[in-house]
Amino acid sequence: MNHVYVCLVSDQTIPNIIMAIHYGPDVLWFISTEKMKENGKTECIKNTLQLKGLLPPSIDIEEVIVNQDSFADCTSKIEALVEKIEKAAGDVEYLVNITGGNKVMALAAYEIFREIGQKVTINYMPIGKNDFVQFFPRKKPLKVCEVKERLTLEEYLSGYGFRIQNKDRFSAVKNRVLSNKDATKWILDNYEQLKDMLGFMYKHLEKKRAFKNHPFCQLFDRNLSKIENEMLDKYNFEIRDRLISKDLIKDEIVYLTGGWFEEYVFNEVYSLVQENILNDAMIGVKIKRLSGTENELDIAFVKDNVFYHIECKTLGNKKNQDIIRDEVYKRGAILSQLGLGEERAIICTTHDQINESKYRRAMDYGVNLLTIKQVRDLKNRLRERFGAKNE
Repeated sequence: MNHVYVCLVSDQTIPNIIMAIHYGPDVLWFISTEKMKENGKTECIKNTLQLKGLLPPSIDIEEVIVNQDSFADCTSKIEALVEKIEKAAGDVEYLVNITGGNKVMALAAYEIFREIGQKVTINYMPIGKNDFVQFFPRKKPLKVCEVKERLTLEEYLSGYGFRIQNKDRFSAVKNRVLSNKDATKWILDNYEQLKDMLGFMYKHLEKKRAFKNHPFCQLFDRNLSKIENEMLDKYNFEIRDRLISKDLIKDEIVYLTGGWFEEYVFNEVYSLVQENILNDAMIGVKIKRLSGTENELDIAFVKDNVFYHIECKTLGNKKNQDIIRDEVYKRGAILSQLGLGEERAIICTTHDQINESKYRRAMDYGVNLLTIKQVRDLKNRLRERFGAKNE
């Protein structure tokens, strides 16, 4: 028997991908439109299934382009597919996902396959959920099927047409960041006493972040405190009175100009991956759309097939009033292209207070804006949000 998975293609690809993984069909039918074809949505689905190892050469794939506003066009083209396979294969079971497309496409698919009757299952998967409802054959109460499949971050991004540009470096970067866990926590724990020194580093190194190396040699504007001396000693700086020097490499420059904060946040997030609370997480993710658009995410993670990202802002990075503006732009440029869902962006800052109007504005855009005190409790905040008991 041929198991035919029928999906209506739309901007929201994840429900089609998840249900395809759940069923593992022999035949894939994509009912699409000119716009979805131009946007490469079918290719996104196929690329993700290929990443999962679920697109063998033997699988039969058909894609038909319909007029989404013409019921007659939708029905005639779907019926032609049905007639073709039943003549060739005979014994067929149809697994129909009517989540995507528009109402006309969904109604056409529902009517055709309901009339076939036998060996037909018609399902709908709400966006952002990990279960689907069986509409046909109808059960009382409606049959709800839970899906256990979980996408990795790479698979999720692939589903929306993004490729990770720097994935070959992730293993080495992750190991380095994890090895710095205690050091980054020490900086955050002592941030109030170190922020002058960190601001000094940022001022003189901000424009050197792309350099492979840089001979740092600068005079601090006052006598060093005990903890500032301790920090400089930890990172092997040479100190002569107030003159601070060291030959820095790129990783060190990035680390001292805010990278330490990103590493701290990633370690908190990744610890929840290790506890199986989150599904996957990466730091410094450089992504590129099939169209060529490039972006970079400080930290990205997935939980139950929903994408989240975290931006990290230290006092040295941006003025407070710029934070929301930058994040709103990023949401418009990235999150709108990466599925639906509320409050999927978080900004972690080293600010001890955030203006109430800016906080409310962030919430209006679905952005969760955190002070340094809240960042220090980030792990427990995420544990609570995603349904795990706090430590």
